Amino acid sequence: MGKNEYTDDDVVIIGGSEWKPSGDKNGHTGGRSGRRKTLLVSLAVLVLLPAVAYAVRTACNMIQFPKSRPDHEIVSMLSVKPEGVPGVSRNDEEIMGVKLEIFSISGLRAHFADSVPDCSDTSVYMVTRSADYRIWKDSRKMLGDFVQDGEILARDTWRAGFMAISDGNAQIGVSRGNKAFRYVVRHGGSFFRQMAIVSAGTRCDRQYILKGKVTRCAYARDENGKMYFVQTSNAETLYGFADALIEHGFIDAVYVTGGAQSDLFYRDADGLPHGSYTDEKPHKMVVWTR
Repeated sequence: MGKNEYTDDDVVIIGGSEWKPSGDKNGHTGGRSGRRKTLLVSLAVLVLLPAVAYAVRTACNMIQFPKSRPDHEIVSMLSVKPEGVPGVSRNDEEIMGVKLEIFSISGLRAHFADSVPDCSDTSVYMVTRSADYRIWKDSRKMLGDFVQDGEILARDTWRAGFMAISDGNAQIGVSRGNKAFRYVVRHGGSFFRQMAIVSAGTRCDRQYILKGKVTRCAYARDENGKMYFVQTSNAETLYGFADALIEHGFIDAVYVTGGAQSDLFYRDADGLPHGSYTDEKPHKMVVWTR
C-alpha cells in the first residue's frame, strides 16, 4: 500500500505536521486581539452594572409606591419662596369615619430646632415634631437620613418619605434617591426621612411598620403643591389614616413621629396664637416662622 493510501480504520489528521489551532506560537489563543476584547467586555460590564442596579432598585421602589414627581422637580422647588399671607389656618373634617385636623401652612419658612421655641415670640407660627429617634448610650440617635443646618447626623434611606428645607423653603416628597439630600447638604439646609404614608395618591402599605391604633400625624401636599400638617383627633390605624388623606385629595404624605398634639400650637394669618406646644421627649422639631 502506498504512503498516501489509507484503510477505513485509519485516523487521518488533516493540516500537516506544522498546523496548530489559531493562536500565537506558544499555543495561546486570541493573542492581543483576544485580550483587548476581554478588556472591553470587562469595562462594559463595569459601566453597565451600576445602571442595571439603579434600574432594578427603581423598579422595586416603584412596586412599593409610585412617585408623584421626580426628585429634580422637588430640588427646583427648594429655591421657590413660600407664597401667601404668613399664617396657619385650621379646618376639621371627618372622612371615612376618621376625624382629621387639617392645618394649612401659607407664606412661612421652616427650620429644625432641638428645643421648644418661645411661642410668645410673634415670629413663631407653628411647631411640630419630625423624625423618629432612639436613645443609645444616653444620646439621641436619629433614624433615617437626617441633616440639620448642613450637618449630616444620620444616614439610612429605608424610610422613603422626606422633608427637605433650604433657605427656609420646605418641600416633602417620596423617594429613596439622594438628589434632595445632596442639595440640602451643599446649601446648609435640613432634611429628615420618615415613613411614606401616601405617594401619588396611593397608599404606601409596605412602609407601614407601625401597627395598632394611636393618634397619627403627617405633613401632606395637595395637587397644587400646598403644604399641610394633618393629625387625627382619635386613635387610628395607618391604613385608615392614609385612606382618609387620599379621599381628601392629598397627593403625598410623610409621617411625623410622636402622635397628635391635643391642643397644637399655631398662629393664624392675623397673628393670633392658638393652643400650646408641650413635649417631654427629646424630639427634633420643625419650627415655622414668618
